[in-house]
Amino acid sequence: HELRSPLGAIQQNLFVLTRELQGVISEDQQRRLERMGVRIQDLLGLVNRWLRGFTVDMAGLQASFQPVALSVPVGKAVENAQPEAVRKAIDVSAEVEPEAVVLGDEGTLAEALLNIIGNAVKYSREGGRVRVVAGREGEKVVVSVTDTGVGIPQADLPHIFADFYRGKAGERGPGGAGIGLGITRRIVEAHGGTIAAASDPGRGSTFT
Repeated sequence: HELRSPLGAIQQNLFVLTRELQGVISEDQQRRLERMGVRIQDLLGLVNRWLRGFTVDMAGLQASFQPVALSVPVGKAVENAQPEAVRKAIDVSAEVEPEAVVLGDEGTLAEALLNIIGNAVKYSREGGRVRVVAGREGEKVVVSVTDTGVGIPQADLPHIFADFYRGKAGERGPGGAGIGLGITRRIVEAHGGTIAAASDPGRGSTFT
């Protein structure tokens, strides 16, 4: 409630403001307002999925699974991570094979990818790089996110997908609640997949 109510109020005020300014603002300004509305709606959906991740069996998602080309959720996740990447002059690139198609839920896949890509940007130094690669390997689709960030201490690696866990890198870096990777693990497992991380502290990490 404390998360959704303020977002709902912002969404409603933006809707009213957009209507009041029709015919006054430029087309570019109109597009920006519309884009803000879409992002607020995305954020409301994200909040709802986070809450569902702690209260509902994520395997229930399977009832609505459809073929998803990973280029779509990867593109959405990269786009949502771009504002922070631009601010830190971090180059985020994505290479997705057309054959990288899975049976799943596009929204939660985008959320899982954004959690990983967003963390890669968050814990990268200015001027760093984040590379997303997705492709088929036999009967599986493999996605990797590699960054040139601060890395993860080896002692933390076995625990980073647990709920509310924040390792040493998280304690001295940007703030967070430690729930993103736990929810990401649930989403991946609901899709019949696995997730793992490898890191070279001080040089970067790869999530696969």
